[in-house]
Amino acid sequence: MARPRGFEPDEALTAIKEAFWRGGYDATSLRDIEQATGLNKQSLYRLYGDKRGMYLKAIDHYSAHEAMAAGVLLGDGEEGSRARFARLFGRVVDIAVAGDRRGCFFCNVSIDQAHRDGRVRAAAMRGMEAMRATFEQALGAQGEAAPANTRQKAAGLLTAYLGLRVMVRAGFDEAALRYAVDDALAGI
Repeated sequence: MARPRGFEPDEALTAIKEAFWRGGYDATSLRDIEQATGLNKQSLYRLYGDKRGMYLKAIDHYSAHEAMAAGVLLGDGEEGSRARFARLFGRVVDIAVAGDRRGCFFCNVSIDQAHRDGRVRAAAMRGMEAMRATFEQALGAQGEAAPANTRQKAAGLLTAYLGLRVMVRAGFDEAALRYAVDDALAGI
């Protein structure tokens, strides 16, 4: 069967990522992926490999988009580092309050499959490292002097960010999430 007219690889990969993000690796069937993408099994295998290959590509897709989105929120504006990170962390809370409680795909992948597969672990680590690098860059953005311990500060902020995303997934209420944000940002 030929690809559907108007097929866009990035859109299909987004749909694959969303399917895995909702259900995790084991609970997401190939049928779920076919329904999400509108592509048949043969087309999916030809484009992305087997189910594990689709999962790995979904992690890389999330990584590229997550780091880019964080960079946008952290990079524009004239305010200092604390205000930029408050905008990023606040967006996580706002999305949760609006009903999106999926949490972070990196966190979900790390808990779900990273201990079983070194390729999954490496993909998740690459993504988290990209986020850490984005945070490190933002700490010295807009002409500010970056803290002497910028790499450590970025790693700490990444830990807080990922922890916040886990709290979202676990169902913490808005007040607890906002308190966690305030605490995480106190050291900036």
